[in-house]
Amino acid sequence: MDSRPCRSVCRWLRALCLAAIGGSGCGWEEVTSTATGTTDAATTGGVDASASTSDAATDTTAGTTAASGGSEGSSGETGTDGALECDDAPTVVDLGYTPLAAAHEDVALAPCEHHRWYFAVPEGATVELAVTGESPSEVATVTAVVGYPDQYEEAGDDVFGDGLISPFTSAGGLATTRLFESPRSGEFALSVRADPPEAATSYSLQITCVAGCERRTTRFPLVLVHGWTGFENIGPIDYWFQLPPTLEEAGFAPFVTVTDPYNTSLVRGQQLAAQVDEILTSWRSRKVNVIGHSQGGIDGRALISTYGYGDRVSALVTIGSPHRGSYVADLALGLVPGPADEALFFLLNFVGAITAQQKSDAEASFVQLSEAHMASEFNPQNPDDPRVTYISYAGRTCAASEFLNPQNGCQDLVDPLIGWSYQILRAARGDNDGLVTLESAQWGDFRGEMIADHIDEIGQIAGITDPKFNHKEFYLARARDLADEAH
Repeated sequence: MDSRPCRSVCRWLRALCLAAIGGSGCGWEEVTSTATGTTDAATTGGVDASASTSDAATDTTAGTTAASGGSEGSSGETGTDGALECDDAPTVVDLGYTPLAAAHEDVALAPCEHHRWYFAVPEGATVELAVTGESPSEVATVTAVVGYPDQYEEAGDDVFGDGLISPFTSAGGLATTRLFESPRSGEFALSVRADPPEAATSYSLQITCVAGCERRTTRFPLVLVHGWTGFENIGPIDYWFQLPPTLEEAGFAPFVTVTDPYNTSLVRGQQLAAQVDEILTSWRSRKVNVIGHSQGGIDGRALISTYGYGDRVSALVTIGSPHRGSYVADLALGLVPGPADEALFFLLNFVGAITAQQKSDAEASFVQLSEAHMASEFNPQNPDDPRVTYISYAGRTCAASEFLNPQNGCQDLVDPLIGWSYQILRAARGDNDGLVTLESAQWGDFRGEMIADHIDEIGQIAGITDPKFNHKEFYLARARDLADEAH
């Protein structure tokens, strides 16, 4: 027996009940809609515009299940005739992130509510947005619109007149679809409301990629933060050797930041904050993902904790960062017994500090990155922010003589540029990448070792690394991880 007529009647009766007395008093379970249909679909690209960013809301990943909106705190009051009248500012219910192709059925939309969903699409890809209003049109229609996340903050009904595509409506259990071509890689917001806003109704939602689906993107831009002696490029060689165009070609949105090559992470973190602000504004994004190499990872922690960017950073990924300091810095500063002058000469030569000012700034950074300072000052003063996901990786290399013993498990031969520091660290602290030990590099969710020394970790020099380590594939995999984890 065909149950569709019964579903339609039940859905109509349920909608009348919701409109009259509200959801909890209707006395039956949600009816799952299976009706489908389409109206004219239109493909439209977005137009970019500048806007300021604001604090990001806490996101919840939405699954492929029935969902319900919250009705507590709906903004409205009873009119003189006893009917509900909504205020000018609706109650916005944040339903979080929805992966592409996830189906959300019978989502309850209470009176005076707007629902907000977030989804991510790589630049140039096209998705189909399908919204199905469950109530008959004479009871309520459901209207949806897509925009940049930043334009939704405290915008109220204004967002429905200024979206990246024209608002589209649905009712009666028939799906209305629209095509949306992404104007840039990253997160977008979809807002849903009922018309009239005083009506209680429900809807179903699904967003499906239909073109350009082989590319991936994260919700938030990837901010690449360099370590010591950082530079965007020197002649034909860039710090993140050929990595930004590789990430961009795959669909991601990388941004390379540049801070003082020799300075403390408190100074560099402040410089990083200004650049993150620019990225958030230009990209119309609520947050960023920070990927920091070496001292860049410490700069990222200063950005989050010292400068309060935990609401604007979704994840911090650190690569070979000295979270517990570097013994070589302690040695150069004479904080531990050993060849201090030789260690200082090595570090100044390694970072390329030539002038007196450069040497002074470099030595200040050595102090901050010493084991003593990280343990007594930086780490206690920069606790992890619970809103941010902390991920770390460590490099491991070996001297040539260590390959003679298979039990050493050596796979990467240390670069001669850091061979001296590797031997010092190996004797004093154990396995390391030439500048940072495995133990010091671990912070938050430690996800493993790289077959790479400190220079290989960023594809240097000029892309020549151990054959077992491809830095481009490594960072592409990290970007895909962030996408899979809704960052």
